[in-house]
Amino acid sequence: MRANRSNSPISVGLPRQIYWIIVGLAIWLVISVWGFAGAGYSSLVLTVVSLFIAVAVGLPLLLESISRRHPRRGDGEPEDGSLGEWLAREFDAQSGRISAKAAAIQVLLPIAAVAFGMTIFAVVHHIDIGA
Repeated sequence: MRANRSNSPISVGLPRQIYWIIVGLAIWLVISVWGFAGAGYSSLVLTVVSLFIAVAVGLPLLLESISRRHPRRGDGEPEDGSLGEWLAREFDAQSGRISAKAAAIQVLLPIAAVAFGMTIFAVVHHIDIGA
C-alpha cells in the first residue's frame, strides 16, 4: 500500500453531491432511453429498462441514507460540506489512497458514459428514421 502522499485529510465516503449527480445522470439516461419509443412492445420494454435503472440507482441511495442515519463504529462522520472541500482531500479506497478527484471520476464515469452514449444513439436513431 502506498504511503500518505500529503497532509490532506482522508475521506472514507462520498459526499451527497456525488449521489445527486448520479441521480441526475440516471434521469438523463432514462430520458435518452425513451428516445427509442415506437410502435409495438417498445414502450413495455422501455418501461422495464427504466425500472431497472431506478432500482440500480435507488438501492445505493437508500443504503447511503441508512448508513448516514445509523453509522457503524469506526466509520467516522458522514461526508458533509462542500464538494470543493471533499475534492481537495484524499479518498481511502479498498485498493489504497487516491485523490478524491480521481475517486469522483471513477464513480461518475460509467453512468455518464452510458447516459451520453445513449443520447447519441437516440439522436442517430431519430436522424435515421427521419431520412
